[in-house]
Amino acid sequence: FNIPQHTPIFYSLLLYIILMYLLYVILLFLPAGLANMIPPFSHLFFPDLNYPLDFNLLFRGKRVFGDHKTIRGFISGILIGGIFFLFQKYLYTSTDFYKHLSLINYEQVSPFFGFWLGFGALGGDAIKSFFKRQMSITPGSTWFPWDQIDWVIGSLIISAFFIKVDLVLILTFLVAGLVLHLLVNGIGFIIKMNKSYI
Repeated sequence: FNIPQHTPIFYSLLLYIILMYLLYVILLFLPAGLANMIPPFSHLFFPDLNYPLDFNLLFRGKRVFGDHKTIRGFISGILIGGIFFLFQKYLYTSTDFYKHLSLINYEQVSPFFGFWLGFGALGGDAIKSFFKRQMSITPGSTWFPWDQIDWVIGSLIISAFFIKVDLVLILTFLVAGLVLHLLVNGIGFIIKMNKSYI
């Protein structure tokens, strides 16, 4: 298309392209996002696995991760990420609509990709918690922006072993992950589920 620059049509088209790419990225990493969100509800799935992920181990006199990171939360996140990815894979192979919304060919990606995305998201969260404990930051206290993008960084690192990850994808997901986290936390703060809006 030969559309003159600096015109309303040009900017409208540019905005459409940006928003669509943003949607593609969010859908691609949705398994990681769900994995990151599910641990607080993991008691519904595994009521008897409320054990700390670090097994109460200490490093330099401080807990490795803390009581907030549990085995059931980790398992729940990995499972939900893997199951949702398999659902996406089914949609891709059974509908043309979802193919048009996909950045990757789901038929060529390992069926275990979603489980690994969940692992990456929660692994990033756990590593961030390790540094918070070492810095004596109270569990549950906000550490901006790492609390918001820890799962993004973890899932990006893992995804690089399965799909092509370029700079545009990294920057887009970092921004999207940060904004979505703030939005979800803000809603949680309004309905009194979260102690902080960030």
